[in-house]
Amino acid sequence: MKLDRLFTWITDIWHWLAEVKIVFMCIIVLVAAVTLGLVMWRSETSIRSAGYVLQVIGMIFAIRGLLGIRAHFGQPLLRQLFVDWLKRFPKWNRSFVLRAGAGVYATTGMKARFELWTPDNPDQPIEKRIEGIVNNLERIRKEQGEHAKSIEELRDSHEDHKKKMAKENKNMEEKIRSDLESLHTSDLITSLVGLIWLTAGISMSTMAPELFKWVQ
Repeated sequence: MKLDRLFTWITDIWHWLAEVKIVFMCIIVLVAAVTLGLVMWRSETSIRSAGYVLQVIGMIFAIRGLLGIRAHFGQPLLRQLFVDWLKRFPKWNRSFVLRAGAGVYATTGMKARFELWTPDNPDQPIEKRIEGIVNNLERIRKEQGEHAKSIEELRDSHEDHKKKMAKENKNMEEKIRSDLESLHTSDLITSLVGLIWLTAGISMSTMAPELFKWVQ
């Protein structure tokens, strides 16, 4: 039981360390370059050579990280941009095509709505006039009912739209947060490690005489 727990604990530690493996790689490479250049061979040439190697490796990692960031945001690869640029090479014989502008004509139709409204005629009997008024009131009542129903449907549609937009905004925020976490934990760290190696390599190559005197 304890042996299984020990193996599980070691496995968990290994996965925990794997999350920052690029940081450990950065430190190990720096320590190896300093050890080879300043301790084992201990000469200006070895220090300058170790610095040069660090510069090359750092530049490769920095470029790789930047290209990864470009691909992360869906931008075309530099290779594809170069191929597209070559395809746009001006040709000697070009065919000129005259294109006539097309006119777009939009016609709008107006939807007319005709209401059946009983006019009030003073010459008619009172019964007819009252019947016309009742019919008009009935039409008004139906119109108000239809308007109330339309307003209620618009209110429900607006509430549904608000809930849908709130859900979409939440999903968008989670997606952006996930993309930023992915960016900061992968390609951006690779570029940062490359820049650290590049800085250390430039320092070692530039200050090789001073470093050699310091380790003597």
